[in-house]
Amino acid sequence: MTTGKDVFRRNGYELAWASMQAKVDNDEFYGFTGVDYEEKLERAFAWGMDKAGVPRGVTKGKYSVEGSSIKMYKASALALIEALARKSPGGKSYGHVLFHLTLQYVEEDISVTEELFGCRIAGAKRSIAQGPDAAIDEIPITVMYAKISGPNIQGLTLFDNSQGRY
Repeated sequence: MTTGKDVFRRNGYELAWASMQAKVDNDEFYGFTGVDYEEKLERAFAWGMDKAGVPRGVTKGKYSVEGSSIKMYKASALALIEALARKSPGGKSYGHVLFHLTLQYVEEDISVTEELFGCRIAGAKRSIAQGPDAAIDEIPITVMYAKISGPNIQGLTLFDNSQGRY
């Protein structure tokens, strides 16, 4: 695959839900039904005295990951919180346990990995309704930062990672 060039998919397969594998701390979980997160880099203009009213520059910004949650079938959500609770000092509290979430999409000629670092469970939305659908829990999470790796470049970040700390 050529770097920085959009290519025609050989067999027409685009990355989709069926292409995905999800791991929490390298343990594969199969009951995910959705993952949401939004990266932001909030920049501010630096204004100066200028008749044109044009900013002098812009800050490097403040990075954040917001609106993050995972959705899982109830049995898988229970397996996740039990696995996290076992890592806590008392073996029962799962809300303060740090975990790493890896999402990998693989098709014939492309592989993309998204990683969420410094994750913690921040709540739970559990519901059940009459009908044929399986019960799904939505679990809000906090995320410190995210990275994406494409076929050609590993560890791409929205924030300035030139010092290589993250």
